[in-house]
Amino acid sequence: MDPTVMASIGAAVSIIGSAISASYAILTCAPALASVTSEKPELGSKLLIAIILGEALAIYGLLIAFMIISNLSTITTEEAGLRAILAGITMGGTAATASVGISYCGPALMTATVEKPESYTVNILGLVLSEALAIYGLLIAFMLNV
Repeated sequence: MDPTVMASIGAAVSIIGSAISASYAILTCAPALASVTSEKPELGSKLLIAIILGEALAIYGLLIAFMIISNLSTITTEEAGLRAILAGITMGGTAATASVGISYCGPALMTATVEKPESYTVNILGLVLSEALAIYGLLIAFMLNV
């Protein structure tokens, strides 16, 4: 297979996988945020972090896709094309994993914070660690494509 086509597939997998993952995280956290802010509007800006971290997944995928596309002229071997595909799969896969974590931890964080606002600091840990999974994938995808 042509290395440029392989790299393009990697870029597509990265952005599509990450965008779907971001959409899922936002889809599950946004209704919880709407419910919480109707009860306690003052918590809205504090709890928006779940939506922001969900959207960051798409940004990570965009970064890897952009990096792959900007390197298309240097991807001339099948090995380089395969590394680009692996970078895309790595980013898309870890974004999906992070999305599941955010989708579970985000609404739980919001519910717990409404009931007991002082629990926010402890409860945000699950959300942040879920996001870290995507950051790990971002770093590995970056290393695969350098």
